[in-house]
Amino acid sequence: MKTIIIPVVTFALGIFVGFSFVATGSEPYGVEVNSGTVHDDQQKLLKSFVTAFIDGNAKSCAKLYTEDTVYMLPELPIQVGRDVVLAGYQNLFKSRTNKIIDMVEPISEVISFGNMAAIRGTGRTVEETPAGVQTMKTYKYMILSEQQSDGSWQMKWDIFNYDADYEED
Repeated sequence: MKTIIIPVVTFALGIFVGFSFVATGSEPYGVEVNSGTVHDDQQKLLKSFVTAFIDGNAKSCAKLYTEDTVYMLPELPIQVGRDVVLAGYQNLFKSRTNKIIDMVEPISEVISFGNMAAIRGTGRTVEETPAGVQTMKTYKYMILSEQQSDGSWQMKWDIFNYDADYEED
């Protein structure tokens, strides 16, 4: 009798653990999402960033990052922490002489890991110099976002780089 009880209990425990795992909605290996709440929330996060960036609002940009964020920009050391990111945006916007005519950051892919999501995409900015000359830059980005206790999403890691070198006029 004992020889049958152990396999039956083991099987039942395996079924219970399996269903418990599925019921939690946990996604340990990530699931690509093309629609739904997680995807929509990532689009909202990027739209908020684009709006704040075009407006030159450093505080609104920085609020979209976690306190312990890691921000990796081309040709600069890694920036760690929201306060450092805020200071970087403040400096950028103070020294920005070109007007942003257009900026888009369409999402190519979102992979959901439950309360984390990886976002990959490309971006484009069109700027106009004070002399009226327009330039376009294209870039690619990858963001790891983290869902906050209030349900909102913030960028935990943000990395981007430009597609090519641009000559100065």
